[in-house]
Amino acid sequence: MAKKVMVVDDEPDLCETVKLLLEGKGFETVTALSGAEALKKLRREPVDLVLIDFFMPGMTGRGLADEIRKDPKLKKLKLAFLTVALFGEVGREDLQKLGILEYIQKPFDNEDLVRRVKKMVSG
Repeated sequence: MAKKVMVVDDEPDLCETVKLLLEGKGFETVTALSGAEALKKLRREPVDLVLIDFFMPGMTGRGLADEIRKDPKLKKLKLAFLTVALFGEVGREDLQKLGILEYIQKPFDNEDLVRRVKKMVSG
């Protein structure tokens, strides 16, 4: 059965690009354009990994990760950031505390993204 990945980003074009890229490699993909939409969808359908944009209007990627970790049904989800942000050492420690597996910088290399997603969903 295909692994399911949710892509959360306020840029529809980016969501669509990542969706097509991952589906081309055999993943099932769900998209959400906001943290609130992501939470609603996650409560309805389970996924294997959530790729989250860090900078989003309204609920930020960090806010979404916090909400996911607070929800007993969602707290064990695998999370990764897909972002333009560059995290220093303190930022990386914060990500570890939140249980963020990876952060993938935009713009990303397509093959690298696919390789890292495969590793996260199988690990």
